Amino acid sequence: MVAYSGKAQPYLDAFAAAFFEAAEFRDWVLSGTQAAAEYTGADVLHDEQRAVRWAKKPTKQPFWANYWCGKDSKCTCRVDGSKGLESDAIFFLRNDAGRVLAVHLEFKHRGESFGFGQAQSYPLRAACFARTHAERKTVNAHDDWVCIVLCGSDAKVDPQLKHFDRAIFHEDVRERYQAFPR
Repeated sequence: MVAYSGKAQPYLDAFAAAFFEAAEFRDWVLSGTQAAAEYTGADVLHDEQRAVRWAKKPTKQPFWANYWCGKDSKCTCRVDGSKGLESDAIFFLRNDAGRVLAVHLEFKHRGESFGFGQAQSYPLRAACFARTHAERKTVNAHDDWVCIVLCGSDAKVDPQLKHFDRAIFHEDVRERYQAFPR
């Protein structure tokens, strides 16, 4: 049986390819978020992110995937009692003013529910990473952040979506990027 990350990786790889390749896709991802006004048309930091993340050595996963908190259970990056210490993907953008945005992405398969504290931990972790990036050797310096969840449209009524700046549904990505898996 393929591990969870192996099942999610084709979706995340396709999303990352679209994000890195097309400004229109990046702008669409940010649409409806508070960051859209300031970061529409921003440059993606593909090479800079890879250089920072892989400064010591390449990870098993792509350089943009699986950012772990790396701190103990007392860290403010998560809800007490939860296991949520990881962002499935982070992408960085720089706008014309020189400000940098971290786009935290959570991936959910169709029908997959959130674990205890998982959704609530995303904005906590994003805020913590923005405050502590200087202490984190694998996280690019950034000023702002947004949290996006990529999930099936069956989750439209999930109250946990309120913890994210935007929910993007698999079906909507497929309409914009044909290589996104079915």
